[in-house]
Amino acid sequence: MKGFAFEFAFENVIQASFFARLPAGLGGFAIAALLCLSGSSAFGQAMPKDQVRILQEALIWTTDYEGLIDGKFGPETRQAINKYQGRIGDAVTGMLTDSELERLVKEGHARKTQFGFRQVTDSNVGVSVGIPLKLLSSPRFTKWGKHWESDDLSVDLLRFGGDVSLKDLHDRLIKINDRKVTYDRFIDDDWFVIAAFEGNAAVYIRANLVPLANQPSEIRGFSIWMSKSRPDAYQSIAPAMLSSFRSNDDTRSDVSPPMGGGKFIPAPPTLPVNPPPARPLAATGTAAQVVPCFKGLGDCPPVLNSFK
Repeated sequence: MKGFAFEFAFENVIQASFFARLPAGLGGFAIAALLCLSGSSAFGQAMPKDQVRILQEALIWTTDYEGLIDGKFGPETRQAINKYQGRIGDAVTGMLTDSELERLVKEGHARKTQFGFRQVTDSNVGVSVGIPLKLLSSPRFTKWGKHWESDDLSVDLLRFGGDVSLKDLHDRLIKINDRKVTYDRFIDDDWFVIAAFEGNAAVYIRANLVPLANQPSEIRGFSIWMSKSRPDAYQSIAPAMLSSFRSNDDTRSDVSPPMGGGKFIPAPPTLPVNPPPARPLAATGTAAQVVPCFKGLGDCPPVLNSFK
């Protein structure tokens, strides 16, 4: 399936996107740190998590990895390395040479920059996620959140009120528009992910249940639509967005470089065993009601209606 294998390890906590913090000069410090381990027989297992994340994000942007940026060097990451090596015509070993690693990081950084992929925190919706801004028009506000589009791609940030359960929304989304679901993961009272086709177009949806103090919970997330004529490079967009998505105030998964030029910075200190729960991101206004969309009434987001 073009760009929608989505064999994600969803149980893992989404970690920081360190590759985003490489210097503008193609991340020389990070490349050097990775090269210290690339020739080792224990390549991968010997890497600290922050360096594995650099590797994973680079592999996402070269379209060789579709998992989470989780800092764990597992079978999916090694398989992605094999895919990358085979695609560039090198021996498939599962261990990157110095020159392969440097080429991989440079290619990934270039693709991410080409797409203009940056973290967008929306206080109207109460979510934060990486968006390929250079591929899309300026956003417009909607009653359910925010919408970007181009000829081959559209992205919606979504915020729904408590008039429908997470399960009801999930069930509705997998049944409408004759969708052919290729990946479906639902965790009750927590989140879901759906990947599907509408004809030859690809649809991807991520939604979280967000508990709020002294008021009903909300559902917040995003949807992606890609046309049948989408470029192969668009395969990287959905896994990159998933690894950057959050509906709370934990900024470890943000993908934009920090202020001051985007210099590589070390991993944050190890968290305590039982860290305090992250608070929901603040949101303004009122969440949109979903039930009218189920009945075909009113102005509804494309993911609950029909895409262009």
